[in-house]
Amino acid sequence: MTVRSVRLNLAGHPVLAASAALLLVTLVSCFSNRGSSDVTTITFDGQTHTINGEVTCSAQPDGKLVILAADGVQKTVRVLLRREHRLVVEKVGLRFLDVSGFTDASSEMWATKVDNTYNIDGRMPPNTGEMTSHQFEIETTCRNEVPPPYAPPPPRGAP
Repeated sequence: MTVRSVRLNLAGHPVLAASAALLLVTLVSCFSNRGSSDVTTITFDGQTHTINGEVTCSAQPDGKLVILAADGVQKTVRVLLRREHRLVVEKVGLRFLDVSGFTDASSEMWATKVDNTYNIDGRMPPNTGEMTSHQFEIETTCRNEVPPPYAPPPPRGAP
């Protein structure tokens, strides 16, 4: 049995070069659809916490925006915004190690946007066993907004 060594190089092999280029384009496009790695700052009852992780901003079919900032499962922020003539915060949930809270009281929350940076602040009700509500502020940046998934229109004559 004779074993020959074979050298693979791109010179003279256009099919191999095209395959390598296609693989590179595919990998780049997959990574570009992921959220950006960024810093999200949470101030909760006067204490500042930082999430160094992926920020994903997903447009919904109804025009709302979901912002998710996460660094594992112990450090997360999720915000649901309605975009009208102004931003309306519908829901906020957060967890940072032993600090957590949730609210869907839109009248107790406010949001501003400058360029791609969102600042959300407000009050959260006390968690079970607590007596006082919580003040919070979240600052995060949406570098890329994922468009809503395509939903085909309903068939003609459908209710």
